[in-house]
Amino acid sequence: MSNIISNKVVAYTVYNRDGNKAIKVGDTTEVTLPEIEELTDTIKGAGILGEIDLPTLGQIGSLSLEITFRSTNKETINLLTSSQIELRWVTDAIDTSTGKAMTVANKAFLTVKRKKFSEGKLESGSAQDGSAEFEVLAYRRIMDGKEILNIDKLNNVYKINGIDQLTDITKNL
Repeated sequence: MSNIISNKVVAYTVYNRDGNKAIKVGDTTEVTLPEIEELTDTIKGAGILGEIDLPTLGQIGSLSLEITFRSTNKETINLLTSSQIELRWVTDAIDTSTGKAMTVANKAFLTVKRKKFSEGKLESGSAQDGSAEFEVLAYRRIMDGKEILNIDKLNNVYKINGIDQLTDITKNL
């Protein structure tokens, strides 16, 4: 069995998927993927030394996606009305058993609602450095063809590596 060490992102692309057609969004400079943080509550009392900040099972805080770009163009403006975004990227890796370099394919499918759009600044000889920020309603991650994460906040889906994290909750409802 080989052991893979991931290295870095080699390249990525952003696609606006509204209308079931993937339209590439050019001129992007960076994408900040959602940070998954479970909602917590602090408990204290008899039998507990101090406090414990415990996650609430199946309750995920706000998910946010940010895309930065060099300049405003037709595609970046079309992100203002986008509800479906697809990200594709390749990371390079090393197989430690053989020393062979390899690539890992990644995809993310996001259902989003725009929160903020900044066209950036205007300065001679400089990029605009604009950005768009979205609330993520659904986030599905694929790595080398396998689903590793699936969160759909409006449809009560929360799976990690295909394992339903909400089984104990949904079977009792």
